[in-house]
Amino acid sequence: MAESQRMGAPQPAMPPEWVGARAGRDRGGFGRRTARRGWALVRAIALAAFTGLFVALIIATIFGALVIAINGKLP
Repeated sequence: MAESQRMGAPQPAMPPEWVGARAGRDRGGFGRRTARRGWALVRAIALAAFTGLFVALIIATIFGALVIAINGKLP
């Protein structure tokens, strides 16, 4: 049996358009776009703050372990 007989006809990715180009997606007004960008900015700031805190905790732990290894206790 040939490969084309088993697979059938290939299907298009998009349905055919009857007249001209497809209409653009309505993206909403200025307020909705600003709200989306604002929320993304808040998430980015929160992620950066959390990452900075996490890195600071790791560095403090390493530094404390180093002090304990040298002195036997924390100051």
